[in-house]
Amino acid sequence: MIQIRERITLLRRGILLSKLYKKDGGRRNHFEIIESLLSRSAVMDAFLQDRELEGDFYEWINEQKITENLEYEK
Repeated sequence: MIQIRERITLLRRGILLSKLYKKDGGRRNHFEIIESLLSRSAVMDAFLQDRELEGDFYEWINEQKITENLEYEK
């Protein structure tokens, strides 16, 4: 049975190998590989920032509702 560490290692290798080749099967040059990895990193950063902002937004909405309810009760 393959250990978890070995699975992760194989998955990483697979991902790295997939970055070496284009969809048409041709090899990527160094600049294309770097560009691909950087764009993936930038997309992930934007996604994480959006999720953080979404959480902050819902916190703000909840605070607004609480404030409105307190004012309504007065």
